Amino acid sequence: MVIRFKCPQCGNELEVPAASEGKKAKCPACSNLMKIPTQQPDQQSEPESHSNDPAAGRSTERQIPPPLSHQSGLPQTSSQTGFDDRTLATLAHASGLIGMFTAGFLGFLGPLVIYLMCRETSTFVGDQAKEALNFQISLFIFSIAMLGVGMLTCGFGFPLLFIAPVMQVVFGIIAPLQVWSGKNYRYPITLRLI
Repeated sequence: MVIRFKCPQCGNELEVPAASEGKKAKCPACSNLMKIPTQQPDQQSEPESHSNDPAAGRSTERQIPPPLSHQSGLPQTSSQTGFDDRTLATLAHASGLIGMFTAGFLGFLGPLVIYLMCRETSTFVGDQAKEALNFQISLFIFSIAMLGVGMLTCGFGFPLLFIAPVMQVVFGIIAPLQVWSGKNYRYPITLRLI
């Protein structure tokens, strides 16, 4: 027997063994610490039903509808384990690093696309994609500023241009690892414009 309930912070649907009733657990999608609710009588396992059709003898499982988002009422994209949410949020953070090596300064496109796709259906993914987008915009502004400093100093300031790619690589590794483990990641040096 299992207990099904939703995380009060992110709305992710969770499933735990009935033996965990009343214990504390951490949501895999948002790391919210919560108490596992007690099992209600209507959550008891339904007995197997048999009919006179050829499929008699096989148990029928009750279909659980996907959880709805608190923002839009649309079904969430996450599975019960939060795997899809973590994957998309990790990709939002990693796409800046991928974009740097493939499209140069267009590293903000990956987080922007994920943010626009998922902001209504998943709070966790939307929040993390927005954080990654703000970081990419901040790096772009910083790079433009360092280019200006380099021109004003007749080339002596051009080595400062390497700061942004180094930050992109360092935080492009740290952020996806943190988000993959289910934590909300915040970049330390970011203009939160969105």
